[in-house]
Amino acid sequence: ILVQMQNVNVAYNGTPVLHQINWVVCENEQWALLGPNGAGKTTLLSLILADNPQAYANDITLFGKRRGTGESIWEIKQNIGWVAPELQLYYPRDVTCLEVACSGWFDSIGLYRECSGEQRAAAEKWLGEFGMTERADIAFEKISEGEQRLALLARAMVKEPGLLVLDEPCQGLDAENRDRVLQAVDGLSQRSGASMIYVTHRADELPQSITHVLRLNEGQVVEQGAKRK
Repeated sequence: ILVQMQNVNVAYNGTPVLHQINWVVCENEQWALLGPNGAGKTTLLSLILADNPQAYANDITLFGKRRGTGESIWEIKQNIGWVAPELQLYYPRDVTCLEVACSGWFDSIGLYRECSGEQRAAAEKWLGEFGMTERADIAFEKISEGEQRLALLARAMVKEPGLLVLDEPCQGLDAENRDRVLQAVDGLSQRSGASMIYVTHRADELPQSITHVLRLNEGQVVEQGAKRK
């Protein structure tokens, strides 16, 4: 079990955002987290990504450790790879694609520490997995948005995380770049041991490798279980 939530509730200023969420994510499961904007998907993710203080008031276990029992945020992040479109906005303009991938070792936006040869080789390997070898030394801002997502995917994978969280990874992409990202995600399910939580509000942006679905609406679970054939 990688993620376990029992009767989780989150409210802001007295307004319920999540209500009685029960969810278990196990190894080798590829989950789609679905629901319209405002359904509670982002809040649910924040409980997993370790940046929501209300996690401590709930029964949440990540990677075998109950939240609030002394684990650090950085220990949690070591087990998680994360991709989201907003990451693109924050990277320094002159950083290269290889430096973007290398920054995954340190969960930083930009590279401020020197990588070891082994860490650099892993970053180069993951860029190669996504067809980005020839882009390694090109500035992140000079490549297409689809290629930027692939560089961020390499960033997420360098640590070989147990859980990959992809938050709207195809948002804003044209059909060609969307298909390229989806093919890369499907390839990951065959080449890595990572489980996945793939977040979207569009049914046409689901990877074929999805095995389970959790659907939210107005902060409540309305569908949960194995993906229907």
